[in-house]
Amino acid sequence: MTEVMKPEIWEKFPEDLFDIVLARLPIAKIICFRTVCRQWNNLITSQRFSRHCAQFSQVNPWFYITYGYEDNYKTMYDPFMKRWYNPTTFETPAFPVSSAGGLVCFVDSRGHNPNLYVSNPITQSFKKLPIGSIKSWRLLGMTMNRSAGYRVLKLGYREYEIYESVTKCWSYLGNVPNCTNFAISNHVSIDNTLYFKHANPEKIISCDTSTGVWTQHLIQAPLHSSDLTLAESDGRIMLVGLVRENYSKCVCIWEVQKMTFLLKEVDRKTIQFSGFNRMSHLSCMGIQGFLLCYLKSYDKYRMITYNISTREWVKVPVPFRTKLVDHYRHVNNHIRVRGTAFQPCLSAMPWCR
Repeated sequence: MTEVMKPEIWEKFPEDLFDIVLARLPIAKIICFRTVCRQWNNLITSQRFSRHCAQFSQVNPWFYITYGYEDNYKTMYDPFMKRWYNPTTFETPAFPVSSAGGLVCFVDSRGHNPNLYVSNPITQSFKKLPIGSIKSWRLLGMTMNRSAGYRVLKLGYREYEIYESVTKCWSYLGNVPNCTNFAISNHVSIDNTLYFKHANPEKIISCDTSTGVWTQHLIQAPLHSSDLTLAESDGRIMLVGLVRENYSKCVCIWEVQKMTFLLKEVDRKTIQFSGFNRMSHLSCMGIQGFLLCYLKSYDKYRMITYNISTREWVKVPVPFRTKLVDHYRHVNNHIRVRGTAFQPCLSAMPWCR
């Protein structure tokens, strides 16, 4: 813009319209406006402003990623601004395991009985959860109910329990169903239900955190597919994986049909870079129809996003520094990357749901 904003006009701009205008900005810009003055900070953190933001919710989710041998590096990616940000929520190494309603569940990566935290990465606020009955677990999942707060499911080796943010305590629910075993991998959260990906045999296991009811659904894995992971798109379950196609590999996305749990292909993209076709690995995270795929092959790394509604693939700059990549190549190891997608929300509060 080259036009000069005339002070005699804008100095009389009605204050009750500030929050309506600011609520339409990208979340990263709103955070910057908090530092303008105390008055604007109070406005942006008010309940009234939260209600305006709810009317103009952010289109794309953000991605919280940790990397390094002990998850000592952490970063967040905003696909709207196409920028990486460095959060300062935790001084100790902690990696994200699940998200729901703008909140992210973290695990302290140190010790044999690590602590659990629920945090809003945007406001940098967090709450440490009580220990609970299960000391060792293999999976964690998080769901959100707007009227009943959030729940965190802790899946042990023979039993499971659920933390309720309303009661602020863990409830012991009983033994793990026979349909679950050590082949369970990633998961997605839709309303009160967690869906877990299971391999050998290929199936999806669900748990309703409000009732504690577990169910299983067999799926037919596509031919020549590998690294199948779950994602979510507007309440639909998506499956993302690698498929061998002639002499190359491609990232393929399927929608899991709601009633039959049959797979319907949505899109695919051939990925080409040195060494990728011989030994490769894919991990994916995504909600609200926006996916971030992380691919690695030997010492090569690549990230791409996919928008299900627009069918657009976009290459993302990898946040690793060159010196860090060289270090892990020297010790003959890969950079371990762990992360989750979350919907940015200023009003999501981990401690007083």
